[in-house]
Amino acid sequence: MNNSMNYVKQIKNAKRGGYTPTIAKDINKHKIQKVSRLIEEWRSLANELKPQMQIDMALTLEECAQALDQILRGKS
Repeated sequence: MNNSMNYVKQIKNAKRGGYTPTIAKDINKHKIQKVSRLIEEWRSLANELKPQMQIDMALTLEECAQALDQILRGKS
């Protein structure tokens, strides 16, 4: 009950300050965080594959990670 009261107060104060909170903003933020984690996983996997002589796959993963990273940087 206390958390919901705090949330209501935060929304009220945010509206007073001119900010209109939306669920879409929270969802997009969550998706960006997930994609950022995915980029890091791909990069670590690419680094693991390089010593195993699977360089083509490692380079493909790294290229995908770079492309996603550029897209994210363009959006923010």
